[in-house]
Amino acid sequence: MTTPLAQERIAEHQIACRQANNRILRKAERLELIHPIPFICECADTTCTKVVQLSRPEYKAVRRHPRGFFNMTGHEASSVKAGAERIVAVIGDFTMVMKIGVAGELATAASKGN
Repeated sequence: MTTPLAQERIAEHQIACRQANNRILRKAERLELIHPIPFICECADTTCTKVVQLSRPEYKAVRRHPRGFFNMTGHEASSVKAGAERIVAVIGDFTMVMKIGVAGELATAASKGN
């Protein structure tokens, strides 16, 4: 388990990814896309450039909870090890995770601002 500061940094990066993905979803909805949508992987790696393809229902299922995020499967390891999240489900190429501890508190607070 790492420090609360490290968990905070992880959460801040992942929250920024979530905000970008919310903008992608709004654009996809305006375009009425029906195919899986390319979203940014919400893992802790600030250099990750992987794309996760999700349908709108899959994306909305992750977002039902303010602490819900998704990663390309395998990309959740560092956040889990840091104590910033736990795995909820592995669904094909993506893993749904729930932020916990300091990271969870930050994710909840950030979702209230959206």
